[in-house]
Formats: sequence, structure tokens, C-alpha cells
Amino acid sequence: MQCKVCEIGCEINEHSRGRCGTYVKKGGSIIQSPEIGYMGAYPISVETIPMLHFHPSAKFLQVFSTGCNFECLGCVARLLASNRSFGWPTLSPNRVVAKALEQECQGVVSTLNEPAANYYIFRELAVQAKENSLLVGCSTNCYFTEETLEELGGLIDFVNVGVKGYSNSIYRTCGAKSSTPVFRNIARLLEMGVHVETSIVYSRGNEADVLQAARTLSKVSSEIPLQLMRFIPFGDAPLEQEPSIGDAERLCRAIREHMEYAYLFNSPGTELLHTYCPQCGSMLAEREFHGPMGCRLLKPWTDYACRCGHNVQVKGTAASENFSEAGFMGGYRISRAFGMVHAALICMGIFDEGKLLEVWREVSDAETLMKMHRLIQQPYSYLEFIRLIAKKAGAEHQGEELSSFIGKRMESVLSLAAENSDHSVYYCMGSPLFALNAGRMENNLVTFAGGKSINKVLQREGKPGVNVSPAFINEHNPQTIFISGFLSRPLDEFYGLCRYYGIEADAVKEQRVYVIPPIWDFGSPRWILGLLYIADKMHPGKLGIDIEKEADEFYRRFYGMSFEDASPNRSFHRPSSSGWPGHIMECTHA
Repeated sequence: MQCKVCEIGCEINEHSRGRCGTYVKKGGSIIQSPEIGYMGAYPISVETIPMLHFHPSAKFLQVFSTGCNFECLGCVARLLASNRSFGWPTLSPNRVVAKALEQECQGVVSTLNEPAANYYIFRELAVQAKENSLLVGCSTNCYFTEETLEELGGLIDFVNVGVKGYSNSIYRTCGAKSSTPVFRNIARLLEMGVHVETSIVYSRGNEADVLQAARTLSKVSSEIPLQLMRFIPFGDAPLEQEPSIGDAERLCRAIREHMEYAYLFNSPGTELLHTYCPQCGSMLAEREFHGPMGCRLLKPWTDYACRCGHNVQVKGTAASENFSEAGFMGGYRISRAFGMVHAALICMGIFDEGKLLEVWREVSDAETLMKMHRLIQQPYSYLEFIRLIAKKAGAEHQGEELSSFIGKRMESVLSLAAENSDHSVYYCMGSPLFALNAGRMENNLVTFAGGKSINKVLQREGKPGVNVSPAFINEHNPQTIFISGFLSRPLDEFYGLCRYYGIEADAVKEQRVYVIPPIWDFGSPRWILGLLYIADKMHPGKLGIDIEKEADEFYRRFYGMSFEDASPNRSFHRPSSSGWPGHIMECTHA
């Protein structure tokens, strides 16, 4: 029997569940598998979905389940998108609605996994939400059949459509047939009065395809907000596929020749998150980077009219103040928290996915997630995090082995730091003007290594940091600058921006700007290598160790591979996009 939810059109019978793995045949009908429900519900800012022209700053309840009809390389939520049953207690649609009302949310939104894989429960959720005067939306690849879309369009208020590109070949890499249904469905949703925004992933080499997708969207409506997602190589995706922030900014500006509102994500410090009037160029709304896939308004956006008379297409009333998610709550930070747990388990030699899911279930409540968020920000408390995860996994011995390895190297740095202090350091992410929060692990590594982080004087916080002025950097004149190992920037671009902004700190003049190797300073036990790297750069020749030798020992001991053989990516749990031993490759996912 053919499934009619999406254009994949899987045949489902007693022995097959189709691509998403979430539908079963019962009698003469296809129904949602009984174990499928919503696995989490967290409050989220609308800009974190992200939606930029819909009820600015509003608070929504984000829900997610499991399953997807696509198979995209480097997916940030691959485990959730997989078709396996997690075996968790789930939330029913009526319980989701109750939570949204309890937390005074304006609506509910389905993200992280594809709602086409959970269409029947999402439909039920939408109906119940509407009955309670809640707004309803989702993030989707929009590969629905025309029949399904007609029903969906009458149930939702807004949608963020993840456009994979223009060409059929790109869609075939995701396991789909062509791009045609997506552009068809976008046009139809607009006709039905649904607020539509789009996101397109930009990986190195697909510039022409992205531009063609933008041209095609402009023929539907040039007023559709387009979000350019700079590709971050998780899992099997190599670093070579990651475009620089500078390249992404140039492409985003090219898109603005076709679309009135184009925005750049995954690029800390960029000015292309702001809304500019397409008529006169005036800035109308100012935003900053706010974690993976998200941003936030720096001040409420209540007036959508420019002084030149042009009205920006924004739907809904803005909230009077920004809602900010706490800790790991909201957006794609849930998948990052999951990755951190996975990273610790891998280093303990635990590769079984069933055990991973079991541990995640134990720590996924809001209270434990907040505790984890605090523990991962300091070197010594991170050892507590390891012990917490080890206890949940029944792997106390392995946890102590990992903690001991890290602890011994911490002591060597601590003794060095006692003798060498007052070295001023600035820690940024992506751009010289995006400073990491004072309390984050990266800045605490600097302090632990005997440095004085100028970030510590910052009064404002964001996730994971905030925009600062060139004057701030010049005034505090850091001797060394470190660029985050999570989202970095080529040094030639970085120095070019310093010249452009007039940043004249000693670190820039003396060429003491260093890019931390990927994921060596946050999110993974590899931060101990980042600590050694930071200490060595701050106190050249005094640490008395070979960083590459230390890295090789760590990789061989905890990953079963040499450092030289690793092909780096930006995953917390997998330090390599290739070359993992076969038994590990079989048990881990991006």
C-alpha cells in the first residue's frame, strides 16, 4: 500500500515501514506507528527556529519526535531524524498543548526532525492547538504530496522550508526525486495565506545551485525571507566542505540581488543577520548570532515601516521583550547536548547506540540538562560531568580512567600557570567582533592556564557570546587572541577584518592570533588538548610537551586511531570524518 504523505511514495506493508520508519499498515489504512510521540517540548524564541519575519521575539513551545523522509549528509539532528524507536515515554498532542499554555507560549512548532514522518500526530497537535488559540508551525523539507499539503496549509500559520538547492541531483543525494515538489508547495502555501520563510544550506562548491534556487524563489515572491545556512561539517562531512564566513557573506549579498531579505546563519559576528530596507538600505532590525541555526534581536522590533515609506513584510505583533532560552533548552542546542553526552561515552569505550539512548533518556529532563550545562563550563567540574555520565552508563571504571588522564595534564598546566600569569587574552568565535561569554569553558581554559581573559569584563551575555566593538578590543589590548575551535575563520580573513575594523591590539600587530583545532576547546573531552595548546601558545617553550604527541596519545587511547590518521570535522563525539575502526563506524552516527 502506498503512503500518500510525501512525494517519496513508499510502499508500506506488514513487513515494511517505508523511508521514515514511522508508519505501519493496519487493515486497509496506513497509520502512525503507536510508539511514535513527541519526545521533548522546550520553550524557544521564534528567532531560534529560525523565523525572522513572524511575531518577532515571540515564545513558542518546540516539540520534536523521530523520523525523516530524507537522508542528508551532515544533518545536525541525524539521530533524531533516524527511523529507530527510542523507547522513551512520549508526550501526546494534548499534553503538548497543555504545556504550551502552562508556559504562556504563543504557539507550538515542530523542529529537529521532519514533520512528514509524524504527520498524523502533527495534524492532531495542530487541531488541538488551534482550538486553544495557539499558533502552529514547523520546520520541514516540504516534500509533501499536493493532497497532504492542502490539508496542512489549513492547519498551520507559519513554516520554515529547508530548501536543499535547485537541482534534482542535489535532492537525489538526500534520497528524493527532484526539487519540483518543494517549489510547487512553497507557492501553494503562500496562496493559502501561510507565512513562509526558507533556509538553504551553503556548502563549498554549490554556490551556483544556491543562487539558482534563490532566483527560482524570487519568481514565486522576492519577499520570502531566505536564510543562508553556512554548512558546518558534522559526522561524515569533511572540513573541506565548510565555506569560510567571508565566502558565505559574499554569496548572501549576491542572493540579495534576487531576494529582498537574505540572512546569513552559522556565522558569528556577521552583519548579514540584520534586516535592511530593500528600498533605501536603512537598518530596521539588528540581530546577533545565538547558537547553531539561531539568532536574537538586540532590541524589540515593533515598527515594520521604514522612514522612506517602505513597509517590511512581517506577520504578527512583536513581543515587548526578547525571550531567551536557558542552558541547553530550545533550538538545536538539544542536539548539541546530546552530542556532548555521546562524546563522553565514546571516550569511555561505549559505542553501543542502545546504551547511548539509555543514558540520554536519564539526563534529558530540564533539571539534569541545566546541571550538565553548568558542569561543562569549568575544567574541574567537567570531570564531575564525566563521572555523572559514567554513573548513568554503569561505566564508573572507564569514567575514572578518562578523568585521571585529563586530571594529570591539568596539574602540569596548573603548575606552569602559577609561575606565569597576567598574560592578556581575547577569545572570539568566527569574527573578531563576536566575543565568547565570560563564563564559558574556553575563557576558563585561558584562566586555568594563567591568562587574563578580557572577556571576563563583559557585562552582557548571549549564546554563546555577544557582539563587541573594535574599541573594546583595542582598549583592553590582548597579547594573544584565540579563535574558537567550534566555529572558526581562516587567519587571512581574520587579519583582513582586523584591518577593516581598525583593530590594533598587540596580538594582531605581533601575529599572535591562533585558531584552536576543531572541537579542542568545548563540548568534548578533547578540551584537555585545547588547554595544552592554549598554555603552550601563551607560554612558548615553558610547558615542555609536544602537542601533537599528546594528541596522538589521546586519540589512540580513546578513539582507537592515530592523530595523524584523523580527518577533522566539527562533531563533538567523532573527531574524524573518516578512518574510524570498523567496530566504531558501525555503532556511531553523525
